Amino acid sequence: MKLKIILAFTAFLIANLFYAQNNCHCSDALDKLITKIENEYPGFEQKTKDKVLYDGFKKQLVDNANNTTSENCIEILRKYTSFFRDGHIWINSSIGKKEQQINGSDFVKIDISKFQKSIKPTTKGLEGIWKSKFVETGGLIYDIGITKKNSTEYTGFITASSSKFWKPKEVKFRLFPDGKYEYYALDKSLKTGNYDVYNNSIIYFREMRAFFVKETPKAELSEEQLKMKVGELRGFGIKQLTDKTAIIKLPSFDYPYVEIIEDLINKNRSLLENSKNLIVDLRGNSGGTDTAYYTLLPYIMTGSTRSLGVEYLSTKTLIDGLSKYIESVKNREDKKDEIEMLNKDIALLKNNMGKFVNLSGKPFSINKVDISNKGPEHIAVLVDKKVGSAAENFVMATRQSKKVKIIGTVSSGGLDYAAARFFDFGCPEYQLQLPTFRSLRLPDYPVDNIGLQPDLYLDKNVEDWIQYTVDYFEH
Repeated sequence: MKLKIILAFTAFLIANLFYAQNNCHCSDALDKLITKIENEYPGFEQKTKDKVLYDGFKKQLVDNANNTTSENCIEILRKYTSFFRDGHIWINSSIGKKEQQINGSDFVKIDISKFQKSIKPTTKGLEGIWKSKFVETGGLIYDIGITKKNSTEYTGFITASSSKFWKPKEVKFRLFPDGKYEYYALDKSLKTGNYDVYNNSIIYFREMRAFFVKETPKAELSEEQLKMKVGELRGFGIKQLTDKTAIIKLPSFDYPYVEIIEDLINKNRSLLENSKNLIVDLRGNSGGTDTAYYTLLPYIMTGSTRSLGVEYLSTKTLIDGLSKYIESVKNREDKKDEIEMLNKDIALLKNNMGKFVNLSGKPFSINKVDISNKGPEHIAVLVDKKVGSAAENFVMATRQSKKVKIIGTVSSGGLDYAAARFFDFGCPEYQLQLPTFRSLRLPDYPVDNIGLQPDLYLDKNVEDWIQYTVDYFEH
C-alpha cells in the first residue's frame, strides 16, 4: 500500500464535492446511487456473484423508492449500501425527519460579523469562536460561534463549515450548566450526552468524540498542551503496570492523532526500551492511516514486514481528486517529488479508465523496519470486534514479529476495499463515501466480514483483559 497515494486521497475538502443541483426524488436518487456503485465500487463484482439475489433485492428497493417520502429515502439508500457489508461504504443525508425539522436544529438571530467583532481578548467564559479539531474519519470542519443565550444555555452556531449540509447561523449544539449537551449530527438528528470544558480551551463531547478548540479569544493552552490533553481525553496513554509489564493504549489511528502517537512514543522511549513485556491495547480502534503506528514498529518487530499490494479502480472521481490535490500543493517545494509521482499515476489511470490498476507495478512489498537495539521481549496486541481497517493492517504487520501474540477476539473485518473518498452521484442532498482500491490478497485471503483471528481467544467470561494479559506474561 503506497502511503503517499493514500494521503493524497484524503487531502481535499469535502465541500468541493457538492454541486448546485436540485434535490432528487427518491427513485431518482436510488437509480443514480445504483449506477455509481455498480460502476465505481471496487468490490461490486465480488459481492454480487449471486445475480438473482442482487437483482431481486434491487427491484424491491426500486419499488419502495417510488412510494416513499424524501425524509425517509435515506433509509432505502442505506438498505442498498448495506447489501455490500462494507464498512468503507457510507451515505448520509441533509434531509431530516419531520420531527427533526420541527424540533431539531434551527437558526440563531445574529449578525455573525458583529458577533465576531464583539469578541475581545478579555471576553470571559465560553463565548467566542471555536473550531472543530482532531476530526476523525468522515468528520467535518466547523467554525462555531458560542453565545450565551441565558443563564441556562450556551448556543453554538455555525459561522463556516466544510459541508453544504450546514449553513451559517444554524445551531450546531447547546450546552447546559449541568454538563449535558444537545448536538445535531450531519442529518440533523439530535444527539445528547455529556461535555467537558478544559482550561477554557477545549470542549469535549464525550459520546460524539468531538473536540472544539477555542480560537478567539486565544486558547489558554499552547498547541503542545492541546495535543497532550486531547490525546489523554481520547484515551491515548502509556504507563508501567508492573515492574515487568507496560501498556500503551492506541484507540485510533486517524490522521489528527498521528503526531499525538509519535509524541507519546518519543517521550516514553526509555519505558519502551526497558520493559520486559508490552501490551498494545488496540480495542475500539477502527483505523485511520498506517502512518500512525510506524514509530512503534521498531520496538515490536523482529524483522521486515511483507504485505500484498492493491489495485485501484480507475474512475473520473479518483482522477479528479488526485488532480485537485496536486493543484492545492503545486507551489510547495517539498511536494515536487510527490506531484511528479502523482502525475505519472494519473496518466496511467487515464489510460485504463474503468479498469483495475496496480500503481506500484509490484504484487507485494517488503517494508524494512529499523529495529530498536532495546525493546520488549514479549508483546501482546489486544484486539476486539471494533478493530478495523488500518488497525487490522497493524495486526497483520505485527503478527509477523516473533515476539507478538494477538489476544482477544476476531477483528471487525474491514480491510479488503479501502482508501475511501467522497463520491458525487448527482444528488447534492446526500453524501456518499466509497473505497477506491481492492487488496491483491483477494480472492484467496478475504478479511471483510470475517476478521482476523487472534492467537489467543478471550471469551466473554474474561472481564479484565489487561489483568489477564499481565498474568499470561508473568505467571
